[in-house]
Amino acid sequence: MAQGAPSWFSLGVRHALGIATLVTTVTTAAAGLSGARGTTHDTAASIGVGPHLGPAALRFGRSVGSPTAGHLIGGAHLDETSYLRVEPADAEGDVRWGLEPLVAMLDRAARAVDRQFPGAVTTFGHLSRHGGGDVERHRSHESGRDADVGFFVRSALSSGAHQVFAPHFVAFRADGTAPTWPGAYFDDAKNWAFIAALVSDPEARVTHVFVAAPLRARLLAHAEQMGAPLALRIRAAQVMRQPHGALPHDDHFHVRIACPAQMAGCVENPEPPARAAGAAAGSTGRALGPRGAEHAAGRRS
Repeated sequence: MAQGAPSWFSLGVRHALGIATLVTTVTTAAAGLSGARGTTHDTAASIGVGPHLGPAALRFGRSVGSPTAGHLIGGAHLDETSYLRVEPADAEGDVRWGLEPLVAMLDRAARAVDRQFPGAVTTFGHLSRHGGGDVERHRSHESGRDADVGFFVRSALSSGAHQVFAPHFVAFRADGTAPTWPGAYFDDAKNWAFIAALVSDPEARVTHVFVAAPLRARLLAHAEQMGAPLALRIRAAQVMRQPHGALPHDDHFHVRIACPAQMAGCVENPEPPARAAGAAAGSTGRALGPRGAEHAAGRRS
């Protein structure tokens, strides 16, 4: 697909359909909860949306609750283009929905890398499900503000910075090599270009980029070596971090954005594990199994 209008036309159509679905979803929910037909106003009150969704919700869709205990209303879909690809291992289930600011930011960042390195393709994995909620193998990704993005990888065997791809996320060591992928090398230049685009985005505000500490150090060292502005490096250092109580994120970036301004019901910080697990159990009326345990071993954040 050529760069330009087609991808944004697709995004716009899907987002418009999502917003239209928001009203339908709210109305349907009200009927189900009250046992009778009701107005959108009555529906909103019955499910805690409130009589007025507010400008942020109408423009962006709505993130309800926290990243670890929430859901998504009226989300936008992240589509494949010439500069965006889905990681094959995460393609099943269409977990590629998010708030419009997140989806648009990822598209802008991917375009920025492609402009700087023509032909570069950004790989993305899971965002949120349509409607949000629990995503298998994840502790978060429930409310439309999280996205997994694969590292840019180059071939260490070629003379140039030839990009190579794997069917799944691959872990990298501090020296930039991959123990399970001989000849592959962590592409400092492209990965830094992507991070720089995220943290300087004019619309969405990134709060976290979860990544393993040794790779964070590589990126900041590369940025300093290439003369990146100090303010940009400080901002990147603030948002990049290795998570606690989860996998180290040595095989992908986990990106999270802030709640948009004036979005009522959006909870900025994740619920503590015990509280999030209890809320999820209460919403289904049953105890959580292994899939719902918020700190199960081996789950991504």
